[in-house]
Amino acid sequence: MNHDFLAIKQRKGANTMLKLMEAIPFSVFLLYIRLVDTSKSWEPPFVLSGLVAIGVTSLCLYKKQMLHRLFLGINLYLISGGLAFVTHQHWLNQIYNELQASGMLLWIILVGIVSTVMSPRGFIGAKSPSRDLIKKYSLYLLLISVLGFVLSWSSRGNRLVSEIIPFASLFLIQSTLKAKIEKAN
Repeated sequence: MNHDFLAIKQRKGANTMLKLMEAIPFSVFLLYIRLVDTSKSWEPPFVLSGLVAIGVTSLCLYKKQMLHRLFLGINLYLISGGLAFVTHQHWLNQIYNELQASGMLLWIILVGIVSTVMSPRGFIGAKSPSRDLIKKYSLYLLLISVLGFVLSWSSRGNRLVSEIIPFASLFLIQSTLKAKIEKAN
């Protein structure tokens, strides 16, 4: 009996570590742009964080770990930005340059739409017997994502309003809604 308990505890610890890994590509990107001058080129942070995102996402998929929807959107942004540099699709990088942080929010919105429609766990990423509750909370999160995009887009250049508030709000609201669903079960 004690052996089973330890095995379950180890599995949960491994799953938690895997979930935390999804934040690494975004962290690499943020660290790079804060520590290294990117005024000449955004190629190194996009390519580096895009490669890390590919590795982390591949590992999560291989381990059959459900992907965190917000990090998936961010990681797809980083992967697409890195691929755009590698394949010389400068038009996409010009769009990302114009969008700034709101480009990540567009990817989050895209992931939100697809996961709300196609995944039983919705955009929230929670397990529940009530598909209606999942859909309702996923739509709330999708609406907040769109509002975050509007705020981010309209205040580009203001780090607090354009970058920190929309993302912090999304992660907080997603976590709160997911906890409500899990409590309701």
